[in-house]
Amino acid sequence: MIQLRSQMVVQKGSTKSASEVCDLLVGLLHETQPSVRGQSCRKLLCAKHQSRLYHNCEFSLELSDEGREKLIKNEIAELLSQTNTTELVRICTGLNNGVKCAFIAGKHIESDATMGCAKYQAWLSFDNGEKWLLQIPRTGNSDVPSELVEYLIASEYATLRFLERMKIPAPRAFIYGLASDPFNRVGVSYIVMQALPGRPFHAHKVSPSQKAKVLEQVAEIMLEIHEHPVRSAGSPVEDKGQIQISTLAKDRFVGLSTSGPCTTPLEYILAITGQYMDLIADGQLHHKHPLEAFLFYHYLHHNGAAIVTADMQGSFFLKHVDDKGNHLLVDEEFNVVGIVSWQFARTVPASEAFGASYLTADLASMYSCNGSVTNDDRLLANALRERGASDLVSYPEGKDIMRRLHHGLGRGSTTGEVRCLLKGMVKAVSGEQIDDIDLWMESQRESCRHDSRRRAIHGLCESI
Repeated sequence: MIQLRSQMVVQKGSTKSASEVCDLLVGLLHETQPSVRGQSCRKLLCAKHQSRLYHNCEFSLELSDEGREKLIKNEIAELLSQTNTTELVRICTGLNNGVKCAFIAGKHIESDATMGCAKYQAWLSFDNGEKWLLQIPRTGNSDVPSELVEYLIASEYATLRFLERMKIPAPRAFIYGLASDPFNRVGVSYIVMQALPGRPFHAHKVSPSQKAKVLEQVAEIMLEIHEHPVRSAGSPVEDKGQIQISTLAKDRFVGLSTSGPCTTPLEYILAITGQYMDLIADGQLHHKHPLEAFLFYHYLHHNGAAIVTADMQGSFFLKHVDDKGNHLLVDEEFNVVGIVSWQFARTVPASEAFGASYLTADLASMYSCNGSVTNDDRLLANALRERGASDLVSYPEGKDIMRRLHHGLGRGSTTGEVRCLLKGMVKAVSGEQIDDIDLWMESQRESCRHDSRRRAIHGLCESI
């Protein structure tokens, strides 16, 4: 598990606040408790200690619009001061056969800002009219280890290279650099890729016919991905010019550990659910509902073999993990002209690659305890059926287990919502309808009696 921890020493006679003492004691008594992960501050960053009761540095406080704007401006000014744009322009001019270009800073405050939570975006504008996109990870206020940030950059570059062999409208990647590389004269981690036309697709803002047109194109993209299987689950990386599958690049806002590559669907399921159980027992996730959260993933872990029975053994397929819809760029006629934001892409079992996803999800239904396959899931299945992909149809119109696994219990969910998600997951996996959730949880708790993390979960429950 990639985690950076600080060494803490209590000095005799020192005067400390309650939160500082809490930090020191937790660090000393629980060596597995996560500490400093990034550069934003030097505080404990488990789920509980991110609350304002313990964690009140300027990055965690609720700021006014003016204060937040100032913080962002200072962050980007610092980032750009570290970026050698002259060197970047020189490199890109060379890559584009000597065509001159200029660095164009991206907007990061305005209403039409292009900067996301994880990356600053800018452009390289060429004299021949071409435009390349520059992305630089935002690390100034980040709680993510620099090693993981760099791995995500390298993996995204390799993913885009991998996509070049497919008929998929992904941007072409030109170059990337890592801050830790002494030969990187740009000075920061970065990736440069083709700038694509179009605007983000938002399913809730379009007509049924427009949505259907987009889903038909998604089905065609799935068919293309199906033609390029690999033999393990993980994230693409480049090694000596060759694309290989390596450690899974995880969502930077959920978990900080790495795992994989996995050679069977069951190994993949067990790796993911096992990681979540570790994070929950360690107090890093779902500290308000540790028992429900642990049982959620323990049930999936225990039923892993049943979940993957319908999967294609020995074959894995590229999956765009952040597929909420705005990763699709469409033109005025709702033709998909681009697919962007591949930083967390990985190769996965067929049930995840071609199954129910966020793009076709109905979150209200998912939180209702009984939600399962949606109308949009069926639309996608029909589009695959019409294209002769009978072997893929069962994935989107079957069970939505993989979607539920990766959605988990959500953030900031109430106890009622958490328990509905737990009930819905159990029903999706086994068809079991839970009438008494407390009774069910007690029986499942007993089934965990030999799990080494049980004592930690009990302690977290006692501390609520």
